[in-house]
This record gives sequence, structure tokens and C-alpha cells, in this order.
Amino acid sequence: MNKPLSFLLRPTSLKNIIGQSHLINNKYGLITKMVENNFLANLIFYGPPGVGKTSMAISIAKDLNAKFEFFNASNDKKDKLQKLIDSSNHEEQLVLIIDEIHRMNRNIQDYLLEYIESKKVIVFLTTTENPYFVINPAIRSRCTILKLQEINTQEMKEGLKRVIKNNNIELNIEQDAFDNLCELSNGDLRVALNAIEIITNLYSKEKVNNEVIKSIFDQAVTKGTGEGDEYHDLKSALQKSIRGSDVDASLHYWARLMAIGDYEVLMRRMIIMAYEDIGLANPTITVRVYQACQIFRQIGMPEGRIILGLAIIEMALSEKSNSSYLALEKALEDVKQGLAPPIPPYLRDNHYKNAHKLGHGIGYKYAHDYPNDWVDQQYLPDEIKDITYFEFKPHSAYEKKLMEIYIKFTNKNNIK
Repeated sequence: MNKPLSFLLRPTSLKNIIGQSHLINNKYGLITKMVENNFLANLIFYGPPGVGKTSMAISIAKDLNAKFEFFNASNDKKDKLQKLIDSSNHEEQLVLIIDEIHRMNRNIQDYLLEYIESKKVIVFLTTTENPYFVINPAIRSRCTILKLQEINTQEMKEGLKRVIKNNNIELNIEQDAFDNLCELSNGDLRVALNAIEIITNLYSKEKVNNEVIKSIFDQAVTKGTGEGDEYHDLKSALQKSIRGSDVDASLHYWARLMAIGDYEVLMRRMIIMAYEDIGLANPTITVRVYQACQIFRQIGMPEGRIILGLAIIEMALSEKSNSSYLALEKALEDVKQGLAPPIPPYLRDNHYKNAHKLGHGIGYKYAHDYPNDWVDQQYLPDEIKDITYFEFKPHSAYEKKLMEIYIKFTNKNNIK
């Protein structure tokens, strides 16, 4: 079976790496300095798919004339790792390139730690996920984390032209179509090279235009997956945009999450936002968002996008209040810290024989026996009787009305 073009054209020197100018430059570039000074160090290459993490690891090893071996954490077994480590000797330092380290279980990571510590091997680790979440802290502390950036469209254009020229690839393509190919690749060099492979094999006898590019891509490559760091960043950006009432940003991040297709996770986050960030400013939003999610499950795609999109717009444009969220978090934290004084006797359960002998329920004032169904009575234990958890945010009409009702019943006119 022929290997894909993206594999065959993988860079073997830093001079052929596309992008990552923050790491490869003649001024302060860390990778450039490593090669100039013939220095090996444990590295973690962290970034989205297709930006050249493995290619950079290979290029550094080759430029330093270091012996290196591969281990893929997705499918290679521990015994292979043991054999690779055993093959190392102190005369020639072994660089162990471990792809997808986030898929390696913690037990094997712990096993690897001993050899990193003793410098029996130098490790180059690659991951698409946040290393602070997926890599053993002891290993992480012995490595330098390099955050690789997405390849922008201009870098993609210049890099692909260099690859095409250096490898004598015959590509008969219109400039607009080539530019479109670079944009639709969305920063993923592997995707761009795969597209070029299709063009050279299937369209070598014709001038490639935008119609051909459209037939290859159908749509732009979606950044983020159901498990990568980009995915979590998208969810975070969506919530912060809705919280900030930016409807356009909200729709943008929502659309990117919809393109990934993990609708259940998206809807779960939408319901959370309705309660956490809108709350009492618009309490009916929680019901409407939940109903929108239920209707989406019934209708499905593509029509279901209209229902979820409408809910996103309404949440973004709604008044916001996190007063309830702040209050419940403060109360939960107090209890977590051990703040749980005895319940006043008159509030304790007295629905059993002889409860009065313990003083339970004696002196309790039944609110419904008083005008407006309210009576001035202390409910908190003496030790925390003056504590305040809930604070109104009267900028929203609904919460302002709640505050007015509360003041009317309680005569607490000193509320801000």
C-alpha cells in the first residue's frame, strides 16, 4: 500500500518546517538555539492536529544527528517501550519520540519516569490535549512545554509552494483555487497535503479550479474534536460570549461546535448557561432552552439547527444575572468548610410523640397565620444569624421586582 503524501513529504530538517516562527528563528527561537548549541532536552509538543508536532520532533533529532525511535501511545504496547529503552546506551543518547502521549495510561507514564529521571532516554512527547490535564505531573515537570500554533493561511501558502517546488510536484492549479485550498485546510497541513495528493492523482490532466476544490473539501475542515483541547476552548468561548451578551460571537462559536457534531455536550452546556449566567434575570429562559433541546432531539438535523440557534440568540440577548449562582456557591463552600452550627430548637422536627420534651418546635411561628403570610422570625442559627448569601442584582426587571417584594414583606429597606 502506498504511503500518503503527507507522510512521504514529512520534513526531516527544521528548515523545512512550515510555521512555528516563534520557536524557529535566529533571534530567541528556543528550537533554533537547541540545534545551534547541540543541546538535547525533554520536550512536550502541544498543539492542534496537523501543525507539525511529530515533524518538528523528527527534525530536531535529525538536525542534532541523534538516534531516535518512535512509540505510538495509541496502539504500541508496553513491551515495545521496554525494548526501546533497553536498546539505549550511554555512548549514544536515545531520543524517544512518543506520539499521542495523552493516550498513554498513568501506569506506563510512571514506568517511563524512571528512565527520564536517569537520563537513559530523552523524550519528545506530542499531544493535542492540554499537557496539564493528561501528562503525569512528575514527567511534565521534567520537560519543556512547547505550544505549537496553528498555521495561518499565509504560512500555509508559502510552505506548500516550497514543498511543491522542492519535491518537483506538478500541480496545475489556478491561483484562486490554490488560495482556497489553503484557507479550507484551516491550519491543518496534513489536510492540505492530502488534498494535493488527490489533485495530482485524479486531476493531473486539467486545470484545477474552485469547483474541483469544492468537490474535494465540501466544507472547511472543522477545528476541534470531541476530546481535544480546542473542543473545550470552544465551549468556554461560547459560554463567555453569551455571558458577555455578544450575539455574533455566540453564534460563531455555536456554529463551530455544531460542525463538530457532538450535540448532546453542546445542549448540556446550553442548559448550564441558562441557569448559571442568566438565572433570575430571565427565569423562563431555562424552560425554553430545555424545551429547545428536547425538540432538537425529536427533529434532528438539519432542521434542528434552527431551534438550537434561536435559543443561543435569545440567551445572548437576554439580561444576565449570576446572583443565584453566587449565593449557592457561597453557601456550599461554607458547609464544605464545616460551618454547620446546631439548628434552633423551634425549627426542628416535632412530628413525633414527645418531641416537645426535647423542646423541638416550641416557639415556632407559622408564617401562614400572619398577614401577607410572613412573620419576623430568626431562621439561621445564632452563630451565623447575620450571614448573607443572596444579594439582589436589580438591573434586571424581574430581579428588581423580586427585591421589591422581599423588601415589602420583610421591611428590609437597607438592601442595596
